[in-house]
Amino acid sequence: MSIPNGPVFAPYTELDDYTRAVADAEAGYGPLPVWTGSRADLLDGIALAEQLYGGHRAPDPADTGVLLGDDPLPEALRALVAPLARHWVTAPARLPEEGSVLLVGTYGGLRGDEVQPVVDAAYAAGRPLFLLTGRDVHSLSWVVAKQYARVVPGAAVGVVSELDAAKAVPGADVWCGADDVRRLDIKEVALGRVWRRVLFHGNGKDDQLNLGQFTLCGASPVAALPGAPGPKCAYKLGCTKPMDKLIPARAIRAAELVLANCFSGAPAGHAMYDPKYLILLGALDGPAQTVVATLTACDGQRPENLAWLTGTARAGSAAGAVNESLRDINPYPSFAQVGLQSSGLGEEQGTAAPVPDPQLPLHTLGARLTGLLDSGLLGPEYPLRPRLRALADTLLHDVVRTRDVAPALEGIAKETKSLDLALAHRFAKHHDDPVLRFPTYFGERSVADPPAPVDTPCTCGRPVLSYRRRGRVPVVTDTVQVVCPRCGDIANTLAKSAELSVKAPAHVAAGGTLHVMVEAAPRRAGTVNLGIVLPVYLDAKVGPVLRRVEATRPGERVHAEFTVTMSPGATPQAYYFCPYAVQDLGVSVSRVHFTLHPAHDTNARERTTA
Repeated sequence: MSIPNGPVFAPYTELDDYTRAVADAEAGYGPLPVWTGSRADLLDGIALAEQLYGGHRAPDPADTGVLLGDDPLPEALRALVAPLARHWVTAPARLPEEGSVLLVGTYGGLRGDEVQPVVDAAYAAGRPLFLLTGRDVHSLSWVVAKQYARVVPGAAVGVVSELDAAKAVPGADVWCGADDVRRLDIKEVALGRVWRRVLFHGNGKDDQLNLGQFTLCGASPVAALPGAPGPKCAYKLGCTKPMDKLIPARAIRAAELVLANCFSGAPAGHAMYDPKYLILLGALDGPAQTVVATLTACDGQRPENLAWLTGTARAGSAAGAVNESLRDINPYPSFAQVGLQSSGLGEEQGTAAPVPDPQLPLHTLGARLTGLLDSGLLGPEYPLRPRLRALADTLLHDVVRTRDVAPALEGIAKETKSLDLALAHRFAKHHDDPVLRFPTYFGERSVADPPAPVDTPCTCGRPVLSYRRRGRVPVVTDTVQVVCPRCGDIANTLAKSAELSVKAPAHVAAGGTLHVMVEAAPRRAGTVNLGIVLPVYLDAKVGPVLRRVEATRPGERVHAEFTVTMSPGATPQAYYFCPYAVQDLGVSVSRVHFTLHPAHDTNARERTTA
C-alpha cells in the first residue's frame, strides 16, 4: 500500500466508519484506519506519527500468530491483524516448534503468567517473538495500524544512556553517554528530532526511565482504576523529578523505541502499577511502531546497547539481539518486542564488529594468578611478582563485559605469553624456583578426589592412577597428580594445564647422552614452552635450554627433542629429570627415572641404544 499525498493515518470514533475504512485500506487506497473510539488522547500520537511516517509498507509477517484474550476483536481489526502472520493457530499449545511467533491481544489479555511459557520457549529455541498489544482495543487498533507505516527518510538513529560511560561507536547518528546525559538538555535530545531507531538506557521501573535530571515518563491522560496502586504522582504528591524534566514516552517520535530499564514492559499481572502509568503502554499510545521493553529485572549495559545497534538484523528481532547478548549474565528472556520489525531498521543496518573471542581461559588464568600471588607459595621478593600482580589487576579491572575488552584481551594475551617464557627460563636455570614447589605446597592444602586409572602406562611399563587434589581454600589452586606404584608421583600439573608425555631411555653411562622426546597436549592453541629441570646433584647438561612450540588447535600434540648429556665424572646411581610445560601460567611437570652407570659399563651402552 502507498499513498502519494494526504495523511498516513485516519482516526475513527465509530466502529462502522472504521470497518468501512478498513475495507478501503485492504483494497489499497486511503489512509491507515485507527479506531480511537472515545480515546481522544490517541489523536496526539496520531498527529506526531504524521511527522514520523511518510507512507505505507507491507511488513514482514511472523511465521505463526495467536490471538489471546477473552474478548474477541472486531472483525475489521482482525482483518488488519491477519496479514501480520503467515499462519494462525487457536492457542499457544498449537504453536509449531519452529519459526517466529506473534502474540496478539489487549494488555489485559496478554497476562504474564499465561504468556511467560511462550516467551520462555521461544527464548530457549532462539525463535523471534513479537507481540501486538495496547492498553485497550483502541490502543491495539493504533498499534496494528502503525505496523503498515514506513518511516520518513533521513530519520536519526540514537543511543541515550545514563549508564554507558565509554566512548561513542560508529552506527549511531546521536550518541549521548553518561557524561552527555549529565550536561545536555536530554528532553530536547529526545523530543527535538524524528528517530528511525532510538534506545534509552537508565535505571527505572514500570513507570519511568531515569536519565540524570530527566526521566522518560509513562503517565497517560487515561483514567486510572479506582484504588489501583500507582507511583508518587498517583497520590497527588508530585513527581520524583522536576516537572520540566519529564519526557512523555508517548511524545517521542521514533519508529523503534527501546526502553532499557528494569520492568519497563511488565505484562499484565506482573506490573506494580495501574496501566495508566506504565511506560510501555504510554509509548505504544504514541507514534512508536515498535517498542522494545523489559519483562523483568535485567542487567543490560553497553554490550546490549551495541548488540541492539548493530546486531538486530541478524538476530531476527531487536529484543532477540539484546536477549542473546544478555545470556551470559541474565540467562532468561529479559526483553520483549511489541511490534514487528520496525521500518526504522532499514536495509542499511551495519555489520556488528565481531565480539572478540577471549581464547584465553580467563577464569582459569585468574585462579592461577591468585594461587601464585596470594597462597603463600611465592615470597614477597620473587622476581616475577610485580608483573604477576600487574596482570592480575588488569584481569580484574579491565576484562569486564561493559567495556570494549578487545584491547585488554590483547594486552593480557601478550603479557601472559611473556610471563610464560619468563617462568620457563627460570625453571631451566633455577631448579629450586618456588613455583616448582606447587605439588607439595598446594597438595598439603588440598583434598584428593578418588583416583582413576590412566590409559597410558608409566615409562617403566606399570599402570598408573590419576586424581585431582582440590584446594581447601580458594587461593589454593587445584592440582592433578599421577602416581606409579614403582616410580611414585610421575606427573603434577596445575588443573587444566597441558598433558605431558615423555620418551627416554632408562639407562645411560657416564659421559653418555639421553635423547629425550617431550610431548605436550595443550588445552588451547598457542605457544607452549617446553624444557627440562635437572636435580642439583646430577652432573649433567641439558640442550637446548628451552624450546617453544606452536599448537594450532586445542589438544594437538606438539613435541620437542632434548639431550641430557652426562658428565664423564658423574656418580653412577639412580636419578630422575623433570620435563615441564608452561602455557597460560599453567605448569605441568613430569618426573622421569633413569639409571646412570659407570662409563666403562658396556651393558649400559647397549641398553641405552636399545
